Amino acid sequence: MIENETKIPQNVDAEERILACCLEGDRSDFFDSISHRIQPEDFYLYKHNLTFKCISSIAQRGQPLSEISLVEELKSSSAFDEVGGMEMVMTLMDKVTSSVEAVHLVNLVKDKSNLRNMIRAFKVGIEQAEDESESPDSIRGSIEKKLLDLDAGGKTDMSLSGSVEELLSEFEDQMNGEYKEDVVKTFIPHLDEKLGNGGIGAGEVVVISAPTSCGKSQLALNIATRASVLGGVGCGIFSLEMPQKQVAKRIITLKSGINLKRIKDRVAKESDMESVRKGCEAIKDMPMYSIHSIKNIGELCSHARTMVRRHKVKLLVIDYLQLIPFANKTMSKNDAVADISHTIKQLALELNVGVLLLSQVNREGARREGGLAIYDLKDSGDIENDADVIILMWPEESDMEYSKAVDGQGSYIRLKYNIAKNREGERDVKGKFKFYNHKGLFV
Repeated sequence: MIENETKIPQNVDAEERILACCLEGDRSDFFDSISHRIQPEDFYLYKHNLTFKCISSIAQRGQPLSEISLVEELKSSSAFDEVGGMEMVMTLMDKVTSSVEAVHLVNLVKDKSNLRNMIRAFKVGIEQAEDESESPDSIRGSIEKKLLDLDAGGKTDMSLSGSVEELLSEFEDQMNGEYKEDVVKTFIPHLDEKLGNGGIGAGEVVVISAPTSCGKSQLALNIATRASVLGGVGCGIFSLEMPQKQVAKRIITLKSGINLKRIKDRVAKESDMESVRKGCEAIKDMPMYSIHSIKNIGELCSHARTMVRRHKVKLLVIDYLQLIPFANKTMSKNDAVADISHTIKQLALELNVGVLLLSQVNREGARREGGLAIYDLKDSGDIENDADVIILMWPEESDMEYSKAVDGQGSYIRLKYNIAKNREGERDVKGKFKFYNHKGLFV
């Protein structure tokens, strides 16, 4: 047992010196400077965990930090004897070190804590793999998330200097005409000009919501395909209601401009087939990747991280929010959708990519004449809070049949849209789409 204990990453002396430095000078300055970096659970010894919690409680009340105030706090929380009483406090008094060295020791203790957490994460993964209780993707995703959490933990930089330097460089490039904005263009001009960033910004979540059969999935594929073809942008598609071949067929229709039903009915011309062949060849080389089955939001996040890391994806399409399974079956549908929505927003920020998130509307909104409103988003009001942009779309005459029209390119559906939320631009800006559904084309 003792042999195993020595293999656990730890540094008890460093922990004691950190606690001692927190109590030096009757002020909480040192504690305040490290409290964002290290937490009670980062201490290996439980008595040090309890002691740091008590120090935190004293500091949060704005009271002086000292051996005396610590003793009183330990007694009031019934932890005095548990940590070793006065003997432990006297040990700390002999461990006082300089604040400069203590900062180094904080990093050391944090590293030891991260190593212990890594060991736990890998052990859990091994156990799940051995008893086959989870899928490989789910296990990998869980481990990956825990490792990323460790990497992000405690690295809070509250200084604005980095952002200011970056902005100053951008301003200089803008003046020189050399600035390239980090956005994914939709390449639908009237839509891009209404979006605050001139497209979908890195870290932004753009929600597209519309009644059933209005073509919101096809609009998202239009944007992803154009971004890939015209912008060279890597796109990841999570389509939870269509298999990969169906998604590919829609993209081929869009790229070739040919109604594939003509081929099935054997009425297509050879020129139509040639267009389809060229479209297929072009799509093979497009930087587009798709997933069509996930068990939960964690697995989606794992796939997304892989897409970004391996394929440099800059735009994620999720079709659609309400189809993402939620693991916690005790949660209500509203709470589960809210939790998934929050996770997707954090994912966009973490990976610094744009997200096109499709969402259903409720029955009342789908039936209402005169268009949709934000409160028509289905299942959770938190979707509005998490989204940077919300695009609501509906038939111009509030009925698909009455919204059909014909022009030189063929039949199309007249659709209205409203940018109901636009964090970086003007909201409640309206526009119109023509949806040539036989070509899968939005203009």
